[in-house]
Amino acid sequence: MNMDGSSLDDVDRSILHYLQDNARNTVTDIANEVGVSGNTVRNRIEELEESGIIKGYSVDIDYKEAGLDLHFAFTCTASISKREELATGILDIPGVIEVREFMTGQENIYLEALGTDAGDITRIAHDIDALGAEIHIEKLIRNDYSHSFGPFSQPDDKP
Repeated sequence: MNMDGSSLDDVDRSILHYLQDNARNTVTDIANEVGVSGNTVRNRIEELEESGIIKGYSVDIDYKEAGLDLHFAFTCTASISKREELATGILDIPGVIEVREFMTGQENIYLEALGTDAGDITRIAHDIDALGAEIHIEKLIRNDYSHSFGPFSQPDDKP
């Protein structure tokens, strides 16, 4: 099986769907839903990990419940020659939880940060500025929503 992403079969897509939906789904649960053996699921997950398609597993945290009431988004600009360096540097700032680097143009770095009060967000903004990124937009995030990637098989679309 070629694991470059272009040749994922229905079993791979179904496994990815169930893992995206809940990374704590057991191999047995996934096997029962997909209609294959536990060994097949275990082997496929291992292949998906080794190929880099599965890069890791994460947890969906309710930051407000964890006492981090402020969830901010920043949009910044970095020169093309320093964009990657600034993006990775920004990720090292305490409170920053995610950084995205865009390919071209202005406003080519997007990040999200958490804090308990305005002082935290101000400190993060100063740290971003000190690294050399120009902040264009700061917004308070009220809620965020996500779901499994559509082309991966849905539970009632078993292979």
